[in-house]
Amino acid sequence: MKLNKKTQQFLKLFDENKLLILKALYNCKNNVCGCDLAKKLDIPKNLVSYHIRILRELSVIEEAKCGKNKIYQIKTEFSNKIEEILKVLELD
Repeated sequence: MKLNKKTQQFLKLFDENKLLILKALYNCKNNVCGCDLAKKLDIPKNLVSYHIRILRELSVIEEAKCGKNKIYQIKTEFSNKIEEILKVLELD
C-alpha cells in the first residue's frame, strides 16, 4: 500500500524525540530556545536541531530569532491538534 504525501508527513511526527519536543513546547506555552529544549529533555543539541528542522519543514512549529538564539513555538493552528495527539498517546 502506498501512502499519500499528507499521511507520510503525519507519520514523521511519531518519533519519540519529536513527540518529546512537541510536548515540551506545548507545555511551555511560550517561546523556547533549542538549547533549553536540549537541557530539559536531556537530548544532544544536534539531535534537537535535527528534529526541529523536520518539525519546521512539516510546518508544525515556527522559529524566531532572539539575539543569537533561535526560539521555537508550536504554530497556533496546530496547538489543539498537538494537544489531542499528546492525550491519545498519554503524553500530556
